[in-house]
Amino acid sequence: MLYSLLAFLLGMFLGVSAQTIHQWPVAEIKAVGSPLSLGCTIKGKSSPNLYWYWQATGGTLQQLFYSITVGQVESVVQLNLSASRPKDDQFILSTEKLLLSHSGFYLCAWSPQGAAETLYFGSGTRLTVLGKLGA
Repeated sequence: MLYSLLAFLLGMFLGVSAQTIHQWPVAEIKAVGSPLSLGCTIKGKSSPNLYWYWQATGGTLQQLFYSITVGQVESVVQLNLSASRPKDDQFILSTEKLLLSHSGFYLCAWSPQGAAETLYFGSGTRLTVLGKLGA
């Protein structure tokens, strides 16, 4: 009986852990005016809601974008950034020209369809934007 319970609990645990979120890169240092692309992939879950969040140093966490389906992305805060969802499990945040104000911590998250109050976050990306030397 004990082994049956342990097997059941392990199965439940493995079922939850099979849904993973991978965010890249972990850290990025770029010059002002450089292009940027941050990525996020969700595995083990079909048709998730996807989100990008940003936190400036010393600031509060702000939602930037969300997507409920492939090809559809809604902007929440204007920061001169764009997002795309080319595949069901992929969410890309990008810009052609970085600003100093883009520095901060970026988080990708997902939630199950119909359960937007439950978010699962990636490990995050620390972005540092440096001014041009001699400027």
